[in-house]
Amino acid sequence: MLFKATPEFALKFTKLIALLGTSWPNYEGTPKWKLVVFQIRWWSTFFLAITACLTMCYAACNQYQNILNLTKSLFDISNTSQTFVKMFFCKVHYKRMQYLLCDMEKYVTKAKPHERDLFIKYIKRCGKLHLTVMGSGLLIIHIIILAPIALPQPFPNIAEYPFPIDGHPTYELLYLHQSCATIHCLSIPAFDCQIAMLLWYAGARLELLSEECKTITDNKQFVECIKQHQYLLWYIQEITTSSRHILATTGCTCILTAISSGVHIVSNEPVAFKVPFMISWVIVSSTLYITSWPAENVLQMCEQVGMALYESPWVQNSKELNSSILFVVQRSQKPSTIEVPGILPVLSLRYFAMFLSRTFSYFTTLRVLLDKINLDMEIPAED
Repeated sequence: MLFKATPEFALKFTKLIALLGTSWPNYEGTPKWKLVVFQIRWWSTFFLAITACLTMCYAACNQYQNILNLTKSLFDISNTSQTFVKMFFCKVHYKRMQYLLCDMEKYVTKAKPHERDLFIKYIKRCGKLHLTVMGSGLLIIHIIILAPIALPQPFPNIAEYPFPIDGHPTYELLYLHQSCATIHCLSIPAFDCQIAMLLWYAGARLELLSEECKTITDNKQFVECIKQHQYLLWYIQEITTSSRHILATTGCTCILTAISSGVHIVSNEPVAFKVPFMISWVIVSSTLYITSWPAENVLQMCEQVGMALYESPWVQNSKELNSSILFVVQRSQKPSTIEVPGILPVLSLRYFAMFLSRTFSYFTTLRVLLDKINLDMEIPAED
């Protein structure tokens, strides 16, 4: 195998792709020069994304009469704006992310053999998805950057400037600016991969706890399980607090991307024009799936802890702890969920399936509408 499914590789890979969005915080004790480099890199990429988005907004204002150019501008805007919005929320929750990731890394490093085997099982489950999404994103980034060679457009994105761009080296510098902004869009799934790693880790810890609950033999072990359960619920709540708005951004931009790319996907444009939009839509939709899957797993593992405790032979014979047992079981039936009222429903596979269903319904309706418009244009007017 080219890559080994180990916790160490998973951490290194996620840290590597997190460099694109400067989303992985430095831990306590990091040398001062690394903190300075981190801040410089963060502000540089943040400014890069905002300035690129402004040029796309300017182009959208000038292209509002051309529906195809307008929707392509909106497509670029939705993706580019997603990068600096997620960077902003990562900055807001820097300290919380720092603790969560540091705690995860410490636990994984000191994991026992059976715990390590479970982590490897989880990595094999989701690792291919993360690698595929990032690899596909890298492919589409190259296609977009090289597109002006074959298409009648000056830059990789639909962007306009309020000053002449034909001179040299003005054109080359602006092309470099747009290319760097396009590369920075590769950080879109990187943010979600980082959050997905935390969710998979929390789910694995809950599964380990459920296995431990089945082997309880005395009060001491029972009390220790309750402490772990309370800590993990708090840990999940911290993940929810730090990632809620980032994932809401993913959900909103997925909808905007589907609306804007759908016009090109179902239109009568040449296939070569459609392919980048189709691949981009698949990648953006997969980004939503990256976090919906582990969020669903956390919901299931929370309930599994309660069931494991309820089915434990020792617990069934322990009458003096009935109230504590009942409390843990009831609490397990109310797991922490990731949601933003009015914007993001409970993040789960059910929500992802609903998103896909409505997206395909939109594509079908749009295709029927475009066919009707084309048919009406072909019918000659009667004298």
